[in-house]
Amino acid sequence: MHLHKEHGVTLQVAGSDQWGNSIAGVELVRRISSDEAHIWTAPLVINKATGMKFGKSEDGAIWLDEDKTSVFKFYQFWVNLDDEGVEEYLKIYTLLSKEEIEKIIDEF
Repeated sequence: MHLHKEHGVTLQVAGSDQWGNSIAGVELVRRISSDEAHIWTAPLVINKATGMKFGKSEDGAIWLDEDKTSVFKFYQFWVNLDDEGVEEYLKIYTLLSKEEIEKIIDEF
């Protein structure tokens, strides 16, 4: 509601696990201001080996900010992930083309 009132924000972006909270926010904006608000959710990324989601609230979360995650820890996080998820992680977290990813997976 604050972002809508102060900056005219009408779109909330969230992980699919936050659907209920997002709906509550949309309803609040609509009730108080009579304006439309919208939600765009994305599926969660799940570590297939552990079943845990990738997220800021998870133990061992990594950040792009060097003050929160050292370069070494960032590198170690990716090196130590399960092999089962490599293709999915490449699709989500890189700008590689489909063909480049397929080549990597074939060589893997």
